[in-house]
Amino acid sequence: MGAPEDEKEPETLEDMENIVSELREVYYSGKTRSLQYRLSQLKQLASMLKALRDDYPAAVNKDMKKPEEEIFFTDIRFVDHEIGHTVRHLEEWMSPTKIKTDAAYAADDIHLYPEPRGVVMIFGAWNYPLQLTMIPLIGAIAAGCCAVIKPSELVPYSTSVIVKYFREFMDSDCYRILQGGPDIAMKLMEQRWDHVFFTGSTEVGKKVAAKAAGNLISTTLELGGKSPTIVDDTANVDVAARRICWGKFLNSGQVCIAPDYVVVHKSRKQEFITSVKKYIREFYGEDPSKSPDYARLVNSRNFERVKKLLESGGKVIFGGKTDEESRYISPTMLDEVSFQSEIMESQNEIFGPIMPILEYEDFTTLLDTLRRREKPLVTYFFTTNKQNIELVRRELSSGTLSVNDTIQFVCIPQLPFGGVGFSGQGRYHGKASFDAFSNYKSVHSKNAGMEFSNDIRYPPYKNSKIKTMLYKLVLYSSDDELSGLSGLKRTLGTALKYSLIAAAVGLLSYKLNLHSLIAGSSIEEFSLGSIQKVKDMISNCTINTN
Repeated sequence: MGAPEDEKEPETLEDMENIVSELREVYYSGKTRSLQYRLSQLKQLASMLKALRDDYPAAVNKDMKKPEEEIFFTDIRFVDHEIGHTVRHLEEWMSPTKIKTDAAYAADDIHLYPEPRGVVMIFGAWNYPLQLTMIPLIGAIAAGCCAVIKPSELVPYSTSVIVKYFREFMDSDCYRILQGGPDIAMKLMEQRWDHVFFTGSTEVGKKVAAKAAGNLISTTLELGGKSPTIVDDTANVDVAARRICWGKFLNSGQVCIAPDYVVVHKSRKQEFITSVKKYIREFYGEDPSKSPDYARLVNSRNFERVKKLLESGGKVIFGGKTDEESRYISPTMLDEVSFQSEIMESQNEIFGPIMPILEYEDFTTLLDTLRRREKPLVTYFFTTNKQNIELVRRELSSGTLSVNDTIQFVCIPQLPFGGVGFSGQGRYHGKASFDAFSNYKSVHSKNAGMEFSNDIRYPPYKNSKIKTMLYKLVLYSSDDELSGLSGLKRTLGTALKYSLIAAAVGLLSYKLNLHSLIAGSSIEEFSLGSIQKVKDMISNCTINTN
C-alpha cells in the first residue's frame, strides 16, 4: 500500500507543486470520503505503531537519550489511544447535526454537515516526534482529508524510522511524508493548502501564519509560551512539589506544556524548595547525569540557549551542572528571581530543565501581574481554596487551567487542547482534531409549499401587503379544517398555525403598531375560538411608516 522506502525526496518548488496537484486529484475523486476508507487508514496507522515499536525507542534515545518507558507512554501509547478513541466515535462525528430553530423556521430542514477541508499540510515537532506529527494526522484522516506531513529534521534518527514505516503502511495516494529542513518547509508553505497545522515555537508560528495569510489559508498553530505555576498558601505543598517536579523535568523540560516557572506564597516557599529537592533526588538520584530516566537537550544550539538562560541571573540553589559534549543540564532550581529578571522578561518558554521560583504575598496583586503577561498554553494552580480556583479561572486567560496536577490533562481525548493568543490558535485531540480538519457546512432546505407566507419579501413592498399576509396566516388551516383532523395531526396542525401567527407578529412588529395586540392579549386568546378577535386586531392596527 505504501511507497518504496527509498522514495526520492522532493527538492524543488515544482516537486512540491506536483505533490499537491496529485493529492488534490485524488481528493476530488472522493477516495477519502467514505467511513470505511477512513477507518481502514486509521487501522493501518495502528498497525504502523506496532511495527515500529522495536526500532523507534532506540532512535529517539540516540536523538535525546530519552528513557524507553517515557517514549512508550508519551509517544507510542499516546497515539495508539487517540486512534482507538477516534475509531470508536468516527461514525458519530461524521453524522450531520440537526439545528434547533425558532418557530418561524420550524418547517425547514436545517443541518450542519462536516466536510473535509481538502488537502492539508502538517508540520510536526521534535520533542515528541511521533505524537506531534501523528495526532494531527489522525484528525486529518478522520475528517477525510489528503495530507502531507513533515516531521522535524532536528531528530534525524527518530524521523528516519517514522518515514520508513509510514511509507510502508500508509496509502501514498492520499498521504505523503517528506523530510527536509527550513528550506523545504518554506517551499511547502508556498503551496495552496486547504489548511496548515503547525506545532513549534511562537516565532516560527508567526512566519507560518504570515505565509498562510497570503493565500487566505486557515491554520492551527500549536505554540507555547511561559506557563505559570501557582502554589498558594492552602496547597498540599509536598504533593504539589512532586507533581511539579515530574512535569518540569520530564524530557529534560522540553515539553510545550511544562511548568515554566513557579510562584509560591511566601509562607510556603522554603517548604516547597525542600520538597522539590527531595523529589529530584528520588526521581533521578544524587547524580542525574547517570540516571537512565533523565533525557538530554536535543542539540548543541538548544543546549547553548538554555545554558545562557541559566547564567543570566538568579541564584542556583540546586543543580546547575552542565556538560556540553553530552548536552546535559542537570535539574536546576533558581531562587532570587523576579518578573523583571532576564529569564522572565522573555515571553518565550524556557524549554529546558530550569525551574525559576518566585514568591508572592498578595493573591490579587499576583493575578494582576500574570494577567498583563502574554496568554500561556496552560496555567497550573495548586490550592485547596475553591474561591481561588474560581478567581483564577475567571481572571487568567490561558489555553487550559489545570488544578493540582501537571501535564496529565493532555491525555484526555475528550478535552480539546490548544493555546490562545501568543500560545497558539485552534484546538485538537479527540473530536477537536476532527473539527480542526473539517468545514461545517450550513445546509438550509425550505419546503416549496405555503408560498403565501413568503409574500412579504417580494416587491412591491406595500403596507397593505403586510396586513394581507398576517390575515392569511390566521386563516391558514381554518377551524373547520383542523376539526376534521384527529389526535396528533390536529395537535400538530394547531401548533403550526399559531406558531406562524406568533412568528409573523414577531418578525413584522417593526412595521406594524402591534403593541396593543401584544400587551392586551394572553396566550389563551390565541385559542381556536379567538380567530375573529385576532383578525379584527390586524384589520384595525395602524401601519408604522417610519
